[in-house]
Amino acid sequence: MGQLNQKKMEAAIAMLLEGMGCDLKSEHFVDTPKRVARMYVELLTPQPLNFTTFESRHASLVLLRNHRIFGVCPHHLLPFEMRAHLGYIPNRKVLGLSKLARLLELHRAKPILQEEYTDIVSHDLFERTDAKGAGCVIVAQHGCMQCRGVRTTGDIVTSSMHGVFLLNPSAREEFLRLLTIGGV
Repeated sequence: MGQLNQKKMEAAIAMLLEGMGCDLKSEHFVDTPKRVARMYVELLTPQPLNFTTFESRHASLVLLRNHRIFGVCPHHLLPFEMRAHLGYIPNRKVLGLSKLARLLELHRAKPILQEEYTDIVSHDLFERTDAKGAGCVIVAQHGCMQCRGVRTTGDIVTSSMHGVFLLNPSAREEFLRLLTIGGV
């Protein structure tokens, strides 16, 4: 994705509001273009990621469960709320624990399909860590499905698995089973 241009976003949002018949001089709308543009800048600006790893003999699943994160739908530019579950089986090195959440934040920093996001995150974790296996499960509720069209609050679930999670059914089962322990 290219560089964000907040001024252009503000101008476009002002034009959209005018197209909706809104009075941009009204106290309710005078700062709306700036607020909306700032919201998109906040949603679409990734934090720097220093991918810290440590040598380790740990060879069992490491899993971040239920990380709450927001994405932006590329079709309607509406937010969608996700609960992300991201895990891997290390191969001689472990990742700094906070980096799992930061990796999830990094890849949501553009309008993106949930399916694409799930694949990118799991593939990146697998490649960056040289893990034996990596997997990502995303459970999301989409603003575009809630407020228009079908108007459902149902969950959309996507998954992406690499390495041992594809090749070994018991490893995959452990990953998926651990998502439900504790009422998740």
